[in-house]
Amino acid sequence: MAHAMAQDTTPGHSPGLAGVAVRYPGKTFFLGQVFKDTTNSYKLVWFLAILALIKRSEEKAFSIAEIFTEMAVAAWHPVCLYRLSLGRQDKLQEVIGELQEQCGLSPHATPEAIRKFVEGSGAARAKLEYFRRYVPTRFLAPWVADHVRGERDDAARTRKTMEFAKESQTTPFACPYYFEGNDVRLNDSWRVFLVENLGVVQSFAEHHFALYLQARNPNVPGVVNKLRAPTLRQLTAARDFWRLVRTDFDKLGKVDDFQDIYSEHPLADTFSVDHFLPWSFVVHDLLWNLAPVEATTNSRKGDVLPDLELYLPRLAKLHFNAVQAAKERPKFLEDYTDCFKQDTTGLLSLGENGFVTKYREVIVPQAQIAMNQGFKFGWKILPN
Repeated sequence: MAHAMAQDTTPGHSPGLAGVAVRYPGKTFFLGQVFKDTTNSYKLVWFLAILALIKRSEEKAFSIAEIFTEMAVAAWHPVCLYRLSLGRQDKLQEVIGELQEQCGLSPHATPEAIRKFVEGSGAARAKLEYFRRYVPTRFLAPWVADHVRGERDDAARTRKTMEFAKESQTTPFACPYYFEGNDVRLNDSWRVFLVENLGVVQSFAEHHFALYLQARNPNVPGVVNKLRAPTLRQLTAARDFWRLVRTDFDKLGKVDDFQDIYSEHPLADTFSVDHFLPWSFVVHDLLWNLAPVEATTNSRKGDVLPDLELYLPRLAKLHFNAVQAAKERPKFLEDYTDCFKQDTTGLLSLGENGFVTKYREVIVPQAQIAMNQGFKFGWKILPN
């Protein structure tokens, strides 16, 4: 029955795999079935872990422990840095939180550092062993559905799945891997397919992971950009904008108004750029959330929400004056018009009070969501 379904190359396929479905109808059909109903993150992260190992190695077999390590790497930044929920019943989030507490690694830790810690920690590997019962065989459910149908005993289903996975290797609809002791051995045909189409398949898996995360974090911005470690951020355009603003302030005799909104110290031509709402929450560099600050302020604040009652009015006033200074350069104002749903004329006619009101309407709800996610809040600069 499952084999007959695999012949249908049109309706059952994910759009993400449509480009390779003609050449690989059976494989793309089954992959689409794997993520059709996901009640927790395990299958998604397991598959991403296998793809990561294929990308880094030419081996045809990986130990289950090795795949579990890559699962920890794949889940680290969504959980620790971006503070996304994997679901109330998802054990992986709990395990990753325990691992971070145990190792003391930064939420920004590199994949290499995370991998090194897990590989060197017996306690960490033991925590990840929890998933042995639930993940390696259950990922294969679409392939073995007919073989285990009606079997209610978990241990029996696992045994039958492992048996069928190996037996299927000589059939046209082989499982993508089978088990040899504590190893997962890739089917040769599946390995060729995954290697040849790694970019497409990874995008497909990440798309489903993003959908899964978005469903469990419905109000969180930028979930699709929170699947992996952050890339190097480019703030050159923001610095150019604020230097332009500083020059205009100077021409108007108001250069002292170009100041760090936290310390209230005037800023020289060299300054750092701070994300008022933490970058790891918003995952963008849009001007309306940025402020020029002293380098020491930027390092002290980190990924903490500032005291809104104290600092939000200062942020809004600085940006109001900046918008007035940049009004002859409408390109610089696009971030504000998009954010406030105003055209340039409407933006410039708000007046300071209207501008501050718009800022509160944008910042306060997002700050509340960030607090609900577990971001620390109420930061104030302490006097020296």
